[in-house]
Amino acid sequence: MAAATLSAAMLLVLVGCTPPAPVDPTPTPTSAFATEEEAFAAAEETYRAYVDAVNARREDSRSSPTPTDFLIGDALETDIETENLKAAEGLTIVGASVVTAIERISWAADDGEAKLAVCMDSSGTRVLDNTGADVTPADRQENYALTVELEVVGDALLIASTQQAADTSC
Repeated sequence: MAAATLSAAMLLVLVGCTPPAPVDPTPTPTSAFATEEEAFAAAEETYRAYVDAVNARREDSRSSPTPTDFLIGDALETDIETENLKAAEGLTIVGASVVTAIERISWAADDGEAKLAVCMDSSGTRVLDNTGADVTPADRQENYALTVELEVVGDALLIASTQQAADTSC
């Protein structure tokens, strides 16, 4: 009995002297970018890489990265719908679109959202039907302005939406 009491006392001493179990730290949200300048540089790089992927897909449907690698949310849904519509109507787009200008609109570090004004030139592209005939609308606007919104996902910015800008001139 004395041995059991001594063991119990030793156990209490040891337990009382051990530090409490570590508490898992609670993560605090931090911006993926140290500065606004860094965020806009990443946003521009992402959009230009996306356009490069779109142009590469037009040349080779198996190219990598795919345009969808740069998209989330509405932008991803729109891309999928557009590709399905083109396939259903037997249309393909050939040639390259070119980014002619990118301007910064806003950066919200708390939300991890960047907004860009982008000017595009699609004069080097054509729409072809399933016979290879050029069905590009004669009155299409070849130079146009877009508002592009990007969101931080992990440590990268991805395109969340692309809309024709209110001021369509470039």
